[in-house]
Amino acid sequence: MATESQESADLLYAMRAVMVLMGSGIGLEAAIQMIGRGGYGVITKDFKNVVENLQKGSRLEDELTRLSTKASSKGYRRFLSTLRSNVSSDTDLVRALQQQSEREEEERNEKLKGYIESLSGLPTILLTLGMLSPIIFGIVAMVPIIAPELMSSPIPGMSQVAAMASCFGPALFFTIAVMCMMGYKAHSKDPGVI
Repeated sequence: MATESQESADLLYAMRAVMVLMGSGIGLEAAIQMIGRGGYGVITKDFKNVVENLQKGSRLEDELTRLSTKASSKGYRRFLSTLRSNVSSDTDLVRALQQQSEREEEERNEKLKGYIESLSGLPTILLTLGMLSPIIFGIVAMVPIIAPELMSSPIPGMSQVAAMASCFGPALFFTIAVMCMMGYKAHSKDPGVI
């Protein structure tokens, strides 16, 4: 069973392809066969399965109902219901798909906008962290070499500076690990609409 993101990844393109095919005079079954030939991810697999079952004698309405019940995403279910209602009551499928594709595009744009807003400060944070941490850690690591007399001076905290200087490599590794985790977190929030 496909996930919601897998179904919605190519949904808009499949809708528009069916619209174009139906608008050019091709029937619904032929349009489903064209989508089943490839290029639309999970939808292609589903439609290929529908075509195979139609060749075995199934009814198109039953196949679309079966697909609709196992669909994960709301948009894909709407798309299949629209196709099914066209089979049962001969509605204006091109107009219905036009409205539905506009709604799907709007939803995609909203998801993308939210994703962009959630990442708005991330490049600045990563750049700052990646640029400043080697400088700051490098300065601390260089203090014992540049001013060794400070290490033996009675100034409180100098022994901690010497200890921190030996942590230069692990501190840089930790910085890289934090940057990787932040990048992975941003990647995992990807709505998958492009």
